Amino acid sequence: MMVEIKQEKGEPLFLSELSSQAVAVLSGLPEGEGIRILDVSAEYVQFWGGERDHWLGASPKIVHQASANEQLICQLNSALACGKLSLGCSMSGLDHADEAPRSQAPRPLIEWRVTAMSMPGYADNVLVLVQRDITQRVEKEAELKRLATTDMLTGLMNRSRFDYLLKHELGRLNRYVRPFSLIMLDIDYFKTINDSQGHDVGDQVLRALATLLENNLRTADYCARWGGEEFMILAPETSLDQAAQLAEKIRQRISSASFPGAEHVTVSLGVAEATHSDTPKSMLKRVDNALYQAKESGRDRVAC
Repeated sequence: MMVEIKQEKGEPLFLSELSSQAVAVLSGLPEGEGIRILDVSAEYVQFWGGERDHWLGASPKIVHQASANEQLICQLNSALACGKLSLGCSMSGLDHADEAPRSQAPRPLIEWRVTAMSMPGYADNVLVLVQRDITQRVEKEAELKRLATTDMLTGLMNRSRFDYLLKHELGRLNRYVRPFSLIMLDIDYFKTINDSQGHDVGDQVLRALATLLENNLRTADYCARWGGEEFMILAPETSLDQAAQLAEKIRQRISSASFPGAEHVTVSLGVAEATHSDTPKSMLKRVDNALYQAKESGRDRVAC
């Protein structure tokens, strides 16, 4: 369980200003029976259940798991006692709320923060506990990230995401001497498909090819649409010979597959293994040269 203590900046928080969040005002001095609730918002009561009077004077509920909640309260007491949670400082964390045993929906993700502050109406400094459901925000952020790294037509990763992975694998090669190879493939005579059958058929071929690639690659491999009718495969822990075998397998599967609206589809593939002297630019140049060699040699073949 990660808990962060940091200095807060900005204006004080008041219960009336936090109607969309669950708020509890806690005693800021660990005396007697420890930290207790002085006041709660209606949202806090709704979130945790019971009645408002039930919570006044009770021990606060910060997270759902009982043992974790007790541990947090002990941390609060210790932080107050040693001065780590002085005026303006806060502790924060995340909590996965409980869910129904057979629920298929993801558990709500709750963000909580306890801040030491002075508030009107209280003689001593208090702790203000604020809790809010950030499930939708996290889901939206994940969706935005997915959209930013995904090719919209094929559903494969896009070039930007692949560039990042290539740099990462080159770093692993230099640090841990872990081999990897690239396979670049291009659909042969794709312009003819677009010109004779239309761009809608061309798009269908690209989507079908992307599905075929995903179904025939290994779990550890990465596949991206590089641009137009070009695709790129990153094969970790793979030598040149192994990558060439994988490329030949892909070539054969595509050559024997049926594509919507197209009589026969073939691809040319170039293969290159990374070296310690490679940069992303040099690595891409070598695999592009190999692809060019495959095309110049008659297409529908693999060149290393």
